Amino acid sequence: MPTTYIDGIAESSSLPPKCSVFSAEVAAIFRAATTPVNKPILTLTDSHSVVKAITSEAPKHPWIQAIIKYVPPNTVYTWISGHCRVPGNESADHLAGAGTLDPRPTDKVPLQDVRRWIMRTIRAAWEAEWLRNRTAFIRKVKGSTEPWSELDNLRDQRVIPRLRTGHNKLYCNYGGLPFRRSCIICGVPYTIEHILCNCPEFQNLRE
Repeated sequence: MPTTYIDGIAESSSLPPKCSVFSAEVAAIFRAATTPVNKPILTLTDSHSVVKAITSEAPKHPWIQAIIKYVPPNTVYTWISGHCRVPGNESADHLAGAGTLDPRPTDKVPLQDVRRWIMRTIRAAWEAEWLRNRTAFIRKVKGSTEPWSELDNLRDQRVIPRLRTGHNKLYCNYGGLPFRRSCIICGVPYTIEHILCNCPEFQNLRE
């Protein structure tokens, strides 16, 4: 929610759900900095990224461009630390949390936010499908769709997906075709799961 707190006068408004927190901060600054007053304007925000974007040479966000174009040139933008008991900032945060039903100044959504919303929607659908498949070995290896942050080199990025899908030099998973090999000890399909987790032949190595 964009929130403005000026000389003891507080107001808030809502934005379309697809808008990001960054866009909400930008909208609040635009509203505060374009309020007609007869004195210089000082804007305080706990969003360092917004201040950095406003002072950048070629900002791409359309609402940042609107600030540069329409806000008085003597306006000062200052970053303050959030949640540090600054009275105006605390009031603005409280008002933002309660302003979901406030009127919308615009129904437009920046293109960057639309792209992020599309990616979030696709990832949510992918994760829902992943969680529904509760018997697949790939889900036993990794229970979520979040990336593995420790895979910082190309070799690991190749090895882990091959283990997850069962495609590797030791055994190739062809979906249960007749030439699938079986474990000579246990008599079950010779899968990566069986080798890494279950086969007693490799118990010492697992320990």
